[in-house]
Amino acid sequence: MDISLQILLLIAILVLLAKGTGGLLGRIGLPVVLGELLAGVILGPTAINVWRFAWFSSHGGPTGMSAAAVIKVLADLGVVVLMFLAGLETDIQRIKSSIGPAFWAACGGVLLPLLGGAWLSRAEGYAWREALFIGTIITATSVSVTAQTLMNLGQLRSKTGSAILGAAVIDDVMGLVVLSLVIAMEMRAVPAGGSAWLQAAGTILRVLVVTAILFWLGPWLVRATFRHARQLHGPHVLVAVALALAFIFAFLAQYAGGMAAITGAYLAGLFVALTPTHGEVIGDLRAMTNSFFGPLFFATVGLEINAWKLAGRLGFFALILLVAWLGKVAGCGLPVLLRGFSRREALRVGVGMIPRGEVGLITASIGYSAGLVHAEVYSLAVAVVLASDLVTPVLLRLVYPPTRAQHAGAVEPVIAEIPPSGGD
Repeated sequence: MDISLQILLLIAILVLLAKGTGGLLGRIGLPVVLGELLAGVILGPTAINVWRFAWFSSHGGPTGMSAAAVIKVLADLGVVVLMFLAGLETDIQRIKSSIGPAFWAACGGVLLPLLGGAWLSRAEGYAWREALFIGTIITATSVSVTAQTLMNLGQLRSKTGSAILGAAVIDDVMGLVVLSLVIAMEMRAVPAGGSAWLQAAGTILRVLVVTAILFWLGPWLVRATFRHARQLHGPHVLVAVALALAFIFAFLAQYAGGMAAITGAYLAGLFVALTPTHGEVIGDLRAMTNSFFGPLFFATVGLEINAWKLAGRLGFFALILLVAWLGKVAGCGLPVLLRGFSRREALRVGVGMIPRGEVGLITASIGYSAGLVHAEVYSLAVAVVLASDLVTPVLLRLVYPPTRAQHAGAVEPVIAEIPPSGGD
């Protein structure tokens, strides 16, 4: 079969199965993103393994690219779009209003899982680069699962609910910084006779300088571009310009700063969110992301997973999962406890920060694509994300007592402001 026909058929299968399984899981109260991931797992080497069929040959066409390679490129574009949308949906006012406890909760929630995951992985025999990246993966927090559960419990606007949402936003930013530093240091080899510490310092300085320049020039560039774009005529001009800006910032972040491209896309989203027309951009982009880029990316993540590779690593999986969970509960709970929260409230904040969701999947996918981790570690990381998202609703219902609204069958109305990890 011609390579272009292979790509068309494979995209159709991935998107349809992803939306179908996502919709089924959504009907029973589970995160839609898990269903989209499950679609890829079903089609991958864990179950069906579509690559063994002649229709999806691994041989490239006239351009030398196989169907799998093209799908991977589209999925990489999807990551950039997802993180651009995350930046667009970041509620800056929420960060400002809960900056005290949320900031310290985010710091603890990043530092403890990072150090614990890296130490445990190193003790298990992994090289430092893989151990550090495993720690980086489990620093992520995505509160799409938590936000939905808190809405059902009538607790989204509570003291602990606001702290969780604010901490999750700051956690995302810190996680991106850690990810970018790890990738930047791995991309720059230490020269013969050079110092690893000097190399690390140079890498950090480069990242900080490029980030400062983007923060300095970015808002001005975005405002100027949108000012001229409003004079153009045609449908969906603003979202087209916004996407172009997202790709430009992603390019600059990786090419000039050596960071992850998604960091630049996230910053572009933050800057566009400050413009008066960001609501129109969000509406168009959310439809595009939820209907195509999101399902395709998450299904592609599942497509890379081989669950059979975890058969001999179940003990390590259990330990890293424990570190991922306890790292968030203790790392986020203890700082807010010291900031005046009660022990029960601190426990709620820690439990609410457990899920990794799409943020953890994006981090794992980037590390795998960059060659920082092997397929075995990649599969393990995705399994940790899945287990974390599944356990959170159960734990939240245990730490939050039923309210009168729940007894009466009422559910808090869905609000518009969902933090950047809002998911699908």
